[in-house]
Amino acid sequence: MSLFDISGVEDWIHPVSFYFRVVIDGLATAFNEVSGIETTVESERVVSGGDDSHCYYVPTKKTYGDLVLKRGMLKVIDPFFLWCKECISAPLIAGRIKPKTVVVMLLDEMKLPVASWTFNDAYPVKWSLGAFNAEKSEIAIETVSLKYYSMDVN
Repeated sequence: MSLFDISGVEDWIHPVSFYFRVVIDGLATAFNEVSGIETTVESERVVSGGDDSHCYYVPTKKTYGDLVLKRGMLKVIDPFFLWCKECISAPLIAGRIKPKTVVVMLLDEMKLPVASWTFNDAYPVKWSLGAFNAEKSEIAIETVSLKYYSMDVN
């Protein structure tokens, strides 16, 4: 078998990043952009037996980036906007913030998931609206950042 012989290897079609779906507590919600899908395993340096010339690292905790969702501002009030408004504008009283499950799916040409990420106990921590500029013809984009307890990769 030569280095360039690829017989027996399945054809790989690279998924496109513009074909995705976001589902929040079972309800599909349209977004222009999703970013911030990331996790980091932090580690601590441990010196082996007091010998400073040899060390190893042990995992200590996982951290997650904020999940950032962007979309054109809607004229109608939808369930996603109402949830964000309730979480962000209401006084911080126990039980007032209602976490939800957010699933982001990367789709293939048949609308089937190639990969998916489930964000457990997510809640909005930041909402912003893009700049207004009379010299440009752009859609008003709202951006929502979500924190979450854990992420499952499926």
